[in-house]
Amino acid sequence: MIKILTSYVFSESDFTICIGNTMNNILLILTISLTLIACGGSNKKETAPPPSSPEPITLAQVNDYQLQDTQELLSQITTQLQGLTIEDFFEQAYLTIVDRNVESAISDGKFDNIDIDTVNLNDISDESVQQVTEIEKLLLQLLETYDRASLSKENRLSYDVYQAHLKNQIEWAQFQNYSFPASYGFFGWPGGSEGFFTRNFTITNKDQAELYLTLLNQLGRRFSQIEKLLETRRVAGIVEPKVTFSYSQSQIAEYASLAITNTSYYQTFHNQVSALSNITTAEKQKFTEKLSLIIQQKVLPAYHALATKMSGMMNESPENIGFGQYQGGKEFYDFSLRFYTSSQLSSDEVHQLGLDELARIHAEMNVLFNQLGYPENESLTELLTRTDIDGGIIAADQSKAFYENIIEQAYALLPTAFSTLPVQEVIVVGGASGGYYVPGSDDGSRPGAFYAGTVNDLPYSTMPTLAYHEAVPGHHLQIALANELDLPLFRRKINVTSFVEGWGLYAERLAFDLGWYEQDLYGNLGRLQYEAMRAARLVIDTGIHDKGWTYDQANQFHIENVGFNGSIARYSVWPGQAAAYMTGMLRILELREQAQQQLGDLYDIKDFHDAVIGQGSMPLYILENVVENYIAEKLAEN
Repeated sequence: MIKILTSYVFSESDFTICIGNTMNNILLILTISLTLIACGGSNKKETAPPPSSPEPITLAQVNDYQLQDTQELLSQITTQLQGLTIEDFFEQAYLTIVDRNVESAISDGKFDNIDIDTVNLNDISDESVQQVTEIEKLLLQLLETYDRASLSKENRLSYDVYQAHLKNQIEWAQFQNYSFPASYGFFGWPGGSEGFFTRNFTITNKDQAELYLTLLNQLGRRFSQIEKLLETRRVAGIVEPKVTFSYSQSQIAEYASLAITNTSYYQTFHNQVSALSNITTAEKQKFTEKLSLIIQQKVLPAYHALATKMSGMMNESPENIGFGQYQGGKEFYDFSLRFYTSSQLSSDEVHQLGLDELARIHAEMNVLFNQLGYPENESLTELLTRTDIDGGIIAADQSKAFYENIIEQAYALLPTAFSTLPVQEVIVVGGASGGYYVPGSDDGSRPGAFYAGTVNDLPYSTMPTLAYHEAVPGHHLQIALANELDLPLFRRKINVTSFVEGWGLYAERLAFDLGWYEQDLYGNLGRLQYEAMRAARLVIDTGIHDKGWTYDQANQFHIENVGFNGSIARYSVWPGQAAAYMTGMLRILELREQAQQQLGDLYDIKDFHDAVIGQGSMPLYILENVVENYIAEKLAEN
C-alpha cells in the first residue's frame, strides 16, 4: 500500500505520519473516479454515496508487568510437582520456567497456547530474574528429594544434567549486575530483541501476523526495562567500557534515525506477510499500516530514548576493558570460566593452555607453509595473506552457492562417521553479517540456518571450515539432532556452551581427521588459522579479564598469532565464553582417544559419536561419565 500511495504524490513519511487523512483522501479520489466512469453519457442525476472512512488504527496500551507474589507462586509450584514420577517431574518442572518464556515458544514455532489478549514479551527485569531464581532453587530442592540411586540409568543421567543446570543458573544469579544490558549486537538486549523479531519469528498466517504486531507494540516497554537495567548497573559501579559502549550507543542512535521502511522490523514483517497466500490484500494492507504506526510511535522513540540514556552515561564509562576492574569482578570471572568451560581450570591454567596450543598449531602451519615454498622470514599475517590469494577468491555473488555446495558435499560424507543424522534441513542465509547458526523451529516452519557474510568477495581457504563448524558436522548436526531425540524436553533444549562450541570446533578437526582436506593445503591452513583463533582466545580472554590487558594489547596479540584483527570487543563484553571452544574440543578429543585406546579393534567412530551427541547437550564432566559407560558396555558386550 505504501508504494501505491507514492504514485499519488504522498511520500512514505507523509503516509506514516498522517495516516488517517491520507487514507480519507485516497478513498475520496477513488470514489469520485468510479462515479464518473459509472455515469457514462447519461443525463440522469445521481447522488454519489459518501465515501466510507476506514476504521482508525489504535494501538493497545502497554501496562507495566505485574509479578505474582513469589511465595504464593512457589507454593503453587510445590503443589503441582509433589508426588510426580521422575519422568513427569522432569517435564513439568522444566515447563514452569519455559512457560514464562513466550519468545522461546515462538522461536520454536509453538503458537497454540499463546493468548493474544494477554501475551507479553519476556519480562527482563531484575525482579523477574530474581523470581525465576527462587523457582530454580525450589526445583533443585524438589529434584533432590528423589532417590538418585534407585533411578534407571537414563533417569540418573537426566537427574545429573538437570541438577547441574539448576545449580549453574542459581550461581549465575549471584552475579546479576555483572552484565552490559545495552551492548552491541547479540551481546545486549537491543540486538537480542531485534533478533527475535527478525530471525526467530516466522509468520505463516493471519494470527501470527497479529501476534507479531501485538508484541512489537510492547518494544517500548522492553527498552524502558533496558534503561532501568543500565541504571541499576551504574549504581553498582558497572558501566560498559567506553570502547564498546560508545559503539553500542552509536548503533542505537543510528537505528533511531532510520526511515520506517528501512527498519529491520518493517522489512522482516512486510516480506513475510507479502508472501502469504492465506491473507487477503486488504488484510495485508491493514497490517502494513499498523506496522508503520507501531514503528513510528513505539519502536523508533524507544531507540531514541535508549540512545539518549546511554549518551548521558558516557562520561562514567571506563577507558579500560575487562571485568577485573570492577569490585567483585575477579570472582565473577572465575565463575564465568567454570561456567563456560565446565571445568575447574584457573585463569592461569587457561592462559597457559592457550599459549601451548598456539605453539602446536603454529608448528603445524609452518609445515604446510614450507610445502608451499613460502618464505620463512615473513610474518604470520603475510603468510596467510599469500594463502588467501593463492587458495583463490570466491566472488560475493557466488559465495552463498559455494557454501551450499560445501555443505552438500559434507552431507554426502557424513555416513562414514555418523549413524544418525537429523531430519531437519539446514539452509544458508547470505547477508551483510554472518558466521553463526540459528536453530530451526520445532514445527518445521523455519529450518536451521547458517548465516554467512556474503556481501564481499571471500578467500576460499576458510570457507569449508566455517561451514563445517556452523552447519555439518557442527552446530546443525548436533543441535537439530538433539531436538529430535527421545529425551526429556529440557535435555533436548538446554545448550551447554562448552559442549556445543566444543563440538563445533571438534567438527572442524574431525573433517581433517576424516581426510576432507586431503590435497587441499589452502583449506587446511584455513582450518588451522581458525583453530589458532580459538587458542588465542584462551590467552586474550584471560588477559583482558584477569591480567588487565588493554584493547590494543589484546588485538596486537591476535594479529601476531592469528594473522588478522581479533574480535576483542566481543571478548571484552562476554567474559569466559571464548574459552569454551578450545577447552571443549580438547576434552572431546581426549575422550575419543580414551575410547580408541581402551576399545582397540572394538572402537567404531560412529558408536563414539552416538555416545557423545546422542544424549543431548551436557556439561563435559558429565559427558566423561557417559563415554566411560559407553566404553564399559562395549567391552561387556564382547
